[in-house]
Amino acid sequence: MENLKLLKKNKILIIAAHPDDELLGCGGTIIKFKKTHDINVVFLTNGVSARTKNKLAIQKRKKECLKVFRYLNLPKPTIFNFPDNQLDKIPLLKIIKKIEKKIEVLKPNVIFTHYENCLNIDHQIAFKATITACRPLKKNTVKTILSYEVMSSTDWASSKNKNFYPNYFININDFINKKIDALKIYKSELRRYPHSRSLKAIKALAQIRGTSTGCDYAEAFHLVRHID
Repeated sequence: MENLKLLKKNKILIIAAHPDDELLGCGGTIIKFKKTHDINVVFLTNGVSARTKNKLAIQKRKKECLKVFRYLNLPKPTIFNFPDNQLDKIPLLKIIKKIEKKIEVLKPNVIFTHYENCLNIDHQIAFKATITACRPLKKNTVKTILSYEVMSSTDWASSKNKNFYPNYFININDFINKKIDALKIYKSELRRYPHSRSLKAIKALAQIRGTSTGCDYAEAFHLVRHID
């Protein structure tokens, strides 16, 4: 962890396709670092409109999201409002430019985003747009890019030799319960066990990632790029 300088104050940007991905993928990490790092979150879509055009349902998801950020005392997130589960219909360059503009303003040096081979198409596009927006040019401030896993997407993908292989872990022993409590706010997105997006399964994954690294609970990431 010291090698990636995540223990020192950083500007962290989390890029997620949908509200709830940020907690599923790195909620414990957010809670762990929120007092010592500058953390901002960008959502590419509202996460609902592909399933329903009901304005009340869309508004409910947004209210849940904002409640999570108030609960965790985090800066209000940015929602780009691209069409949910249809990012593949939007010119990739348009998404890249929106992310580039956010990076230019916030000047993050660490970015967390989706794994490139998730089942969900929005997750795949989020990775592609992020990695392009973070081209290692002289003016780019981003030094570290980490991909997180999202239950019911990363774990359901079955691409030969492309499964999620974590090579970076963050101990969240002291933050797992707060993560679970925050996830409860996204009640419209949670499912009953044995669905992988149930609270029981989410906590079990954190235990599995923890036992891989000698702690009780951990979040796992794939280190995409790191520049000293």
